[in-house]
Amino acid sequence: MRFRLCHPHPADHTAFGGGSGAPRSPLLNLLLTSGGWREDPWAVAVPQILGAHGVNVIQARSGVEASNVIRSVTVHIAVVDLSLPLDQTAIGSSEPAGARVLQLLRRLDAPPPVVVVRPPQPTRRESARGLIDALLDGAFSVVDRPCHPETMLRVMQRIMDRHYIERADARRAAHGHSPVTDFTHRNATQQET
Repeated sequence: MRFRLCHPHPADHTAFGGGSGAPRSPLLNLLLTSGGWREDPWAVAVPQILGAHGVNVIQARSGVEASNVIRSVTVHIAVVDLSLPLDQTAIGSSEPAGARVLQLLRRLDAPPPVVVVRPPQPTRRESARGLIDALLDGAFSVVDRPCHPETMLRVMQRIMDRHYIERADARRAAHGHSPVTDFTHRNATQQET
């Protein structure tokens, strides 16, 4: 799978808050929470792949860490593992903090799109109920564990397309730039020479 994280002019980060003369900074911040006693394949692969595309992936291994990140950094996209422990020292022995992290994100002035990762559900009824609850809580997508890295990357691409690429294109169009007019202008300039 090829991951596309781009906009019409990759060197122009003004659509994502960076100034034209400012040093290059990450396009956006991704909060990635992952709970449990072992690493999930997606939790290892996604930071490597997205980091190579200019995304600042901030990992949190507990509800406390996630809360600190949410308070200190603008989160543009969040992946919330519902089985995230409240405290790093209490993995497997405390109540999961994923729902609390969702509440914190939902209360932000500009809540980011959220991908909810949940443990396997024992019945179809519980699966449907959990899906409805997560979507009502503002989740962009719900992914069941075990999750393949490509599944998570597809969800990230949908978020980028829906929340960031379209907004960047709209912002550029409002300033008189669009892929069509830029292309037409370049062709007219080339024909004159």
